[in-house]
Amino acid sequence: MIQMRSLLIYFPLILFFGLISNVKSLILLENQFELFVHKVASKFHDDWRELFHQQNPTDRNRFKLTTDTHRYNSSDFIYPMILTVGSCFVHRNLKVARNRWNSSLVYVDILNMNYDELPDDWARENRATAQVACQQILFAVKKKRIFDRNLIEQFSKEIHRQWIKRNQFRTNKDLLLAYENLPDIEKEKDQRAILIACQLFNQLRLYSNLHSSPIDIIQ
Repeated sequence: MIQMRSLLIYFPLILFFGLISNVKSLILLENQFELFVHKVASKFHDDWRELFHQQNPTDRNRFKLTTDTHRYNSSDFIYPMILTVGSCFVHRNLKVARNRWNSSLVYVDILNMNYDELPDDWARENRATAQVACQQILFAVKKKRIFDRNLIEQFSKEIHRQWIKRNQFRTNKDLLLAYENLPDIEKEKDQRAILIACQLFNQLRLYSNLHSSPIDIIQ
């Protein structure tokens, strides 16, 4: 039986695509949408890693504090090292570190983790951005919108607007500016999420389920 949470999450898509009358279709829609979101979130993270390496060629890792500590076995922290986050025992996979003096402080190397390795608190933001991007793409395809630079900009604004809603109390105020006032490097992050969603929409052949055609972005 479809859970109420799933109905609430997918209700806009269910109504839009007219699949609410068929439970099997609803399950198929949910599974396809989750796959779409997962692929976009994963690709978005991989692109960030590649860009970070290009911009910071001397940096070999990027450790960040995580609250998702239960997934790591404390006995596997065996390598004492001095990291940018302090004196730590490092997990045998070299991607997780625990503060030597406070075992409740655990850090993950988001630069050397793929999306599926990220703890939930670090995967969550990528997933949320991907969900917005995927919804925008599906709606636009169904409405037969023309995918040009103006539409990409419109969707990028929505990506940023939703990001602000999630991060307004825990981020640099400079990033809370309206999309139009952001520096180009920040705009490009939002645009990249949309472009990745377009690319994967085609690669996953989702257009065949919508009786549509691959997305062709008009420059």
